[in-house]
Amino acid sequence: MSPLPGAYERKSTISTYWHNKACDLWASAKILWDAMENNSQARITSHSTYLMLMGMSFEVLFKAHCVAQGIENDRLKSSHDLAEIAKIAGFSLNKEDNKILTVLSAFVVWDGRYPIPKKSSQFAQHGKNIESTAYDREKLGSLDILKPNGTFKFDNLHILWRRYSDRYMLEYSQA
Repeated sequence: MSPLPGAYERKSTISTYWHNKACDLWASAKILWDAMENNSQARITSHSTYLMLMGMSFEVLFKAHCVAQGIENDRLKSSHDLAEIAKIAGFSLNKEDNKILTVLSAFVVWDGRYPIPKKSSQFAQHGKNIESTAYDREKLGSLDILKPNGTFKFDNLHILWRRYSDRYMLEYSQA
């Protein structure tokens, strides 16, 4: 008779633990978003941390899907590339979702924690990715202006997050 699995083994193989952690991170991002909405100083100083938490919640949510499916992939242990993890979990991403997840990945890896990445090229690319995802170009006379489009507002990211969470609940939660 084999011994009962320990806590480590249970938490690494039972997807509910992963989904619950994704929900915890999502709730923390929501709390921070609400604080940012009510305090301009928090909005200035906490935006990158909010996006880091939101990105981390997506990462753990995608990994919950992988755990539920029994997917073992070495990239899951070392990657924070949200688009890559989503694809490993079996999701097809449209161009806009891929752009959002690419930006959030950089917040998970460095922009939520450090002022700069390890390479200057990553810094420049991240700026371009944010510009093409979070802003729309509009003409103002002969000038091109960038207008924020709200992509990274909590309610908009919540719609995307719920798509993956609802699918998890539908496919893997037990009645």
